[in-house]
Amino acid sequence: MEIILIYVAVVVLFASLPMILDICLAYWSLNKARNLLIDKASLDKLELKELQEFVKEIRNAPPGIPGLARATMALTIIVIMGVAVFHVLVKGAPGVNSQIINNLLSMLAGLLAAITGFYFGGKPVEKKMKEGEQK
Repeated sequence: MEIILIYVAVVVLFASLPMILDICLAYWSLNKARNLLIDKASLDKLELKELQEFVKEIRNAPPGIPGLARATMALTIIVIMGVAVFHVLVKGAPGVNSQIINNLLSMLAGLLAAITGFYFGGKPVEKKMKEGEQK
């Protein structure tokens, strides 16, 4: 039972740390911009155009790492697959449950293939959309 908790902890940490870091960095960046605005406003060096830009920018959500959620999901599935294979290789597959283990590994491999195809298949489309927006 302890080994399952360790596996779950590894997967949860792997999946959540990039997201938590991204959220913290985004709000830190927003807080830094607000403090800069307050400092400029208190020194009466704030121009109307700068204030308008800040108000327009503050309406948007804090910036984040583009594609982080999709990359994290894809890599988490890879980690789950790795943990499952590691467990089967280290602990061995008991004879009674070997069919269940084979089915689970087959299912994970199919999921890995689907996510990898979606992740890498969407990159060219995103690139074309970004190029179209810039023109």
